[in-house]
Amino acid sequence: MGHLDYTKLDDLLIWATEKKASDITIQTNLEVMADIGGGIHRITDVKTSKADVDGIVRYIYGENGPAEILGGGDLDPSHEIRIKGVGTKRYRVNVTGGRIPGGEGVQITLRTLPENPIHISKLGIEDDIIKNFRPEQGLILVTGPTGSGKSTLLSSGLRMLVEKPDGNEKILEYSSPIEYVYDGIDMPSSLVFQTHAGVHLRPRGEESEESIFALCVRNALRRKPTIIVIGEARDKATIAATTEAALTGHLVFSTMHTIGVGPTLRRAVMPFPESTRAAMAIDIMESLRMIVTQLLIPKKGGGKVGCREYMVFDEGTRESFLRESIDTWPRHARKLIASQAAVGKTMIDSSLELLKQDLITEETFERVAAKGKV
Repeated sequence: MGHLDYTKLDDLLIWATEKKASDITIQTNLEVMADIGGGIHRITDVKTSKADVDGIVRYIYGENGPAEILGGGDLDPSHEIRIKGVGTKRYRVNVTGGRIPGGEGVQITLRTLPENPIHISKLGIEDDIIKNFRPEQGLILVTGPTGSGKSTLLSSGLRMLVEKPDGNEKILEYSSPIEYVYDGIDMPSSLVFQTHAGVHLRPRGEESEESIFALCVRNALRRKPTIIVIGEARDKATIAATTEAALTGHLVFSTMHTIGVGPTLRRAVMPFPESTRAAMAIDIMESLRMIVTQLLIPKKGGGKVGCREYMVFDEGTRESFLRESIDTWPRHARKLIASQAAVGKTMIDSSLELLKQDLITEETFERVAAKGKV
């Protein structure tokens, strides 16, 4: 494709989706790039001008989009393309300003989203995770870096629950933006209601953006859900609110940008001041039911494959943590998994299984193993 402007954006996205591109990058004074099968490829012949990038931002977000970027903000909208006779194609979008060769510019990243959550049988999820995905109450954290498939794993698990004839689930999801939708999923006795945090639901007063998800938890508690899904537990207000909801009889799912069970435990308690950290850590531990970390690593022959570390927090496991100093929790988690004193698996063990199945190379295994020892 040659020159790109906003009038050609949708055609480009449809073409890229058909090529199974996972991420498309549009940047000032650069050809459009796409991640296809784990490799970065140029998919236009002509560099995108500043005027065209601004036009695309306005098309996706609105007239004030370029001004918000110029003022130091970033944008996280979603984008939909309705195709007659086919349905809707959906994309998660981020727009951020920054430096480019020769000056300042804008980078737009678009990630393709499936119309419906993937069936969990296609993800190779461990039986331990599936068996422990629906406790009566508590907190389940799905973690990993950006692009690691957290939302894919979580939405597939929720699809598994709502497809059951006797599921009887009322799921309230709060995300920013909404990624997977359930329009084409048969739900015999369950329902899913999705709210775009910050768009469908916003603070009325001076509440900061960082606590928008805490507001979402409070909103959910007034609506008698069986399951609450919070897009990201990224600040102390949200962590405290999700923990409280989990301790008062609800099942809460959320995500964190952490890698590993131990680092997730550390990240969950660190936002709190020393005066309240110990008490909050106890509440968090009493609420926890499972932590699952996922990485997407290069698959032998092309593409990517999920590699997971996880721990199930049953009553005995939680009590063993509560007997330990909070500072030693990450080390204690490694010890419990290594000794098989808790239900779980390390990232190293998961990558070794993938190596034995000839799904990854030895080089990939060594890279994952090195990270797992940190």
